[in-house]
Amino acid sequence: VVAVADGAAALAELARRDFDLVVTDIEMPHLDGVALTRAITTDARTAHLPVIIITSLAKEEDRRRGLEAGAAAYIVKSAFDQENLLDLVDRLTT
Repeated sequence: VVAVADGAAALAELARRDFDLVVTDIEMPHLDGVALTRAITTDARTAHLPVIIITSLAKEEDRRRGLEAGAAAYIVKSAFDQENLLDLVDRLTT
């Protein structure tokens, strides 16, 4: 697990090493999670990476933007369940 401060740092880290999965928020400085997801899913080198968005933004339009950007899952923090997240990570990485 590698934690970074924002979306721009995440892209820089993705350029340096390989990962199996990305978990992101939407609201981040420098590069928001939707733009990060789009950058990951449209880059041939990282397009295979599943992206999970976990955010407090619960509006359907926010969810739609995240999924349209290529997120494999969109989880609202108010409905967060750790076991469900771990199951999802297992399904997306095996």
